[in-house]
Amino acid sequence: MKILMTGMVLALLLMATCSQAEMYRWEDKNGVVTFKDYPPPASKKRKVKVYSDNDFDPAPPQQPTTAPATRSDKRLAAPAPQPMPSKNERFNGTVEMYVTDWCGYCKKAAAYMRSRDIPFVAYDIEKDSSAKQRHKELGGRGVPLIIVGNNKMSGFSPETLDQYLGNR
Repeated sequence: MKILMTGMVLALLLMATCSQAEMYRWEDKNGVVTFKDYPPPASKKRKVKVYSDNDFDPAPPQQPTTAPATRSDKRLAAPAPQPMPSKNERFNGTVEMYVTDWCGYCKKAAAYMRSRDIPFVAYDIEKDSSAKQRHKELGGRGVPLIIVGNNKMSGFSPETLDQYLGNR
């Protein structure tokens, strides 16, 4: 019995030392991400600004639809978030949009902004490496990523964009 207990304690101690291993992640100048169990070479270290969700205002609530939900809509439906306090000021700056050539929603967002004379600048993350880096720093996981002042919108919704711009 003592041998069994001693063996179990020894196994637990060995597992604890394995769980304390560190992983290192770094990105080179070409955007290649590397994961290793040892720190990056001194030539690979770069200072990167890290953004958190707290750097941006919360997303405005989605407007409920009056159309009946179909079977495919039910799995996409999410509980309605609490209403965001309305702001009476309009956004007067330039909207930033991170896009790709092949993205249909990027094209819809650009067409929507052009049709309403909303000043915007589009950065193609596949053609511009610095735009790709900014997209990553902003927490972008897809396109379009639209920045309106301190507001960040992943995807495109005309209602959300209008609310961020203060057009509602």
